Amino acid sequence: MAVLPGLLKRFNSAAKKTDVSQPEQPGGSIWQDTGEVYYLENTLKLTYAANSGVVTLEKLSPDSLANVVETLDKLPQDSPFARAVTATRNTALVISVCGVTWQKNNGTVRIKALPEAALLRSTNADFSKSQAVFKHAFLLEHDDLLTPTTGSGKPGVFTYNRISPAQFTRQLARANERISPPLRRAIPVHPDNFNSAFTEHEQTVIDGFLDAGSQPKNDALNAKHD
Repeated sequence: MAVLPGLLKRFNSAAKKTDVSQPEQPGGSIWQDTGEVYYLENTLKLTYAANSGVVTLEKLSPDSLANVVETLDKLPQDSPFARAVTATRNTALVISVCGVTWQKNNGTVRIKALPEAALLRSTNADFSKSQAVFKHAFLLEHDDLLTPTTGSGKPGVFTYNRISPAQFTRQLARANERISPPLRRAIPVHPDNFNSAFTEHEQTVIDGFLDAGSQPKNDALNAKHD
């Protein structure tokens, strides 16, 4: 119990969802998805709506994830960290991880970050009525841990029902084993890359606009003081 508040962090903005199946057309060139996805297991997090607001528990391991879910389920209903109840039902627990995919264009390969590469959602703590969503190009092979349900309608996005957190994390590890070591070593993306909705360049441009917009006001104030 003592460790739980330390893991909690206010979640003020949702990560933008990205469909890995759609090619992009930046500046007239087309980048085609390869369909390969590598899941960053060290970005495992749990998000839910508590009585005190929407919160997220970050940098979880598979073992700590199970302990946290059990702890949350045992919290008194009036606890600020207990799951909020809407229409007599507990709000959903959402487990997710970030990932990367590779795109090709005329012999060039680039890496694209996926803020929500896979997620597991359930309204009950035992995950008996859960649903998992994985972004990848092909159905999992017959020797995998999960059996896919009806397709989601989006190429490269597949759903799986009644999946436990342990099955979810094992499947992440199993899928990552398929990615060749050279590709894995070449991944320059880390958990900190997902802390902002903007790239470093985009943030610089935004800051420039904000500074430019505030400058006239500051000059006007200085003129009044003079």
